[in-house]
Amino acid sequence: MIKPQRLAAYLLFFAALYACRPAGNTPCRAPEGAWTNPDGFQFVFLPENNMLWLTQFGTQYDTVHLRYTLDCGAAPAGLDLSNFDAGPHRGKTLYGIMEWTSDSSFRFRYEQDARPAVFDSDQTMRFVRRD
Repeated sequence: MIKPQRLAAYLLFFAALYACRPAGNTPCRAPEGAWTNPDGFQFVFLPENNMLWLTQFGTQYDTVHLRYTLDCGAAPAGLDLSNFDAGPHRGKTLYGIMEWTSDSSFRFRYEQDARPAVFDSDQTMRFVRRD
């Protein structure tokens, strides 16, 4: 049987450990469903690594079908976009990094020639869960 003082010490330790977790340290997982950002982009993650990238122009949307690959073993996680069926990225791969900033938001940055190493504030897209 654990003594009450020892149990209290364990509980305080784990509470402090969880409370000190840095922002942006939400565990990596595959995004699901629809996500939007303030610039008029929407990502819709579908089963089997399929995805839609919607770009809003007024009341109209341009929709591109593509595939994604997520690597949670990298730091930050790699999120690559490929197999675009139309648009300026057709036939190309975009090498990206993503990081969950909360359970309902993530940030994403990509480059065409090489995977970016850091989240540059000018080039990083921020997405929130769309209801």
